Amino acid sequence: MTKQSVKCIHGQRFGRLVVIKEADGIYWGKYKHRQFLCQCDCGNKTIVRLEYLRNGHTQSCGCNRLIISSKSRLTHGGTKSRLYRIWTGMLRRCRNSHSKDYGNYGGRGIVVCDEWFNFEPFRDWALANGYADSLTIDRKDVNGNYEPNNCKWSTMLEQRHNRRDSVAI
Repeated sequence: MTKQSVKCIHGQRFGRLVVIKEADGIYWGKYKHRQFLCQCDCGNKTIVRLEYLRNGHTQSCGCNRLIISSKSRLTHGGTKSRLYRIWTGMLRRCRNSHSKDYGNYGGRGIVVCDEWFNFEPFRDWALANGYADSLTIDRKDVNGNYEPNNCKWSTMLEQRHNRRDSVAI
C-alpha cells in the first residue's frame, strides 16, 4: 500500500470518527504503524492506527464504550425512589432471615409473589393502584402474601388498624 493510496481516507468516516490527517507512525518492534488523527462525533480528537480504522476495531475515541456501558447498566432508573425502598423493604422482610422483621413476615410463611421479584412489575402495579408518597403498602389479609390482589396503599392510620393484634370494638 502506498502513501498515496492512504491519503484518500482523509475526511472519511469510520464509526463515530472522521479522519483529519495522518499522524506520525509509531514503531512496534521493527514495524512502523500508520496512524491518523481523527475527530470523534463527541468533539474529542484521537490518534488511531490505520488497520484499526479499516477493520472496525476502533470506531470512537472511547466515548462509544462509555455510552454502551452506561446503557447496559441502566435498568429501571428508580433505585433512588421511595417506591424502590418500599419494594426492597418488602423483599427483605420476606426473604432475609437476618432482617429484624423476618420473624413477622418470611418467618411466618409470608412471601412476595414471583411477579414482584422484579421492580418494574411492582412499580407498574403501584402506579396503577393509587401509589402516593404519603401512603404505605398494606396487605388486606395480614396472613396473606404480598401479591397484587392482596395489597393496597394505605395511610399509616389505616395500616395500624390492619394488624394481627388489632381488636375490633
